Amino acid sequence: MFALFKTYGIPSISSLLVKSNQLAGCPLVSSKRYADTGALLLEAVLQPPGSDRSVQAIARINYLHDRHRKRGMISDEDMLFTLSLFALEPMRWVKKMEWRELDDLEICAVGTLWKYLGDALKVPYGLLPSGEKGWKNAREWVEELDVWSRDYEEKFMVPAKSNHILAEATLWIILCKLPKFVRGCGRNIFAAGMEKRLREAMLIPPPPFIYTRSLEYLRYLRRHYLRHFCLPRFIPLTRLPKLSPTNPNRMNLPRARMHPWYIRPTLFNRWGLQALLARWTGEALPGDDERFMPEGFLTRELGPPGLIGKGGAEQEIELVRVRSLAKGGRECPFLAGDDE
Repeated sequence: MFALFKTYGIPSISSLLVKSNQLAGCPLVSSKRYADTGALLLEAVLQPPGSDRSVQAIARINYLHDRHRKRGMISDEDMLFTLSLFALEPMRWVKKMEWRELDDLEICAVGTLWKYLGDALKVPYGLLPSGEKGWKNAREWVEELDVWSRDYEEKFMVPAKSNHILAEATLWIILCKLPKFVRGCGRNIFAAGMEKRLREAMLIPPPPFIYTRSLEYLRYLRRHYLRHFCLPRFIPLTRLPKLSPTNPNRMNLPRARMHPWYIRPTLFNRWGLQALLARWTGEALPGDDERFMPEGFLTRELGPPGLIGKGGAEQEIELVRVRSLAKGGRECPFLAGDDE
């Protein structure tokens, strides 16, 4: 989700989000917005391409975005930049944090997935140098996108009050569950992990030097620990929403950030370690308040409160388009651009 946070450093993006009052207003509304965004992204990206759940999430995202794009409130450049961060930031973080970089095959896999998702989300590739003629393979697409994204970031990631408002709102959600006496330390750790340009664009003061150096040292130790002392995972780590056992049409999120949106009130969710910490700090638990919809969500319900359940006709059109584009997820999105 750091890729999403990084988009808040672009004033044209952050100003629209601040005006919507969905991320920097009432904490209840903000936490729902974060939960809804996370649910849509998880469903669209991690479900198999062309699957019903992925296609439905993409159709819902397009409906929510199209309202602003038709009014000129979301530019093509901002759409492409946002996509570039989702495609590129995981690779950058792997290079910075993990014991090895992605190899060529893995980079091609990432590029293939995000090129298809960009097509499905109607992201304009004409802004890229090879946007008209196409690319031979995913590696070429990733490299060209990386150059364009860095150039766009250098030009348009500049300080703005709207950037700062969203940064503070996000930090509050991240740190709200910590005791008050350690939140200042948490802010410094978070700031130490930010790139200088992003931190300055969000008007966040630089952390004390000790935090930056300590974080670099911890990254070094983590890389070597993973490389020499950890076995590969025996069970894949998954954060996908799960079908509700009480209503198979609805889905539950596996964990909450601030408020327990869409979390089942299971024994573990109410009495596990995280739940005990929530009880200690007086936070709501799954099942305590029906407003948090412990029964789960429907994809068409995700989004601002005024749009819950709306957009059915528009989404049906998008479902047909995305399904035909995906072709069941069996066709490579670079096939048409391959001259060999």
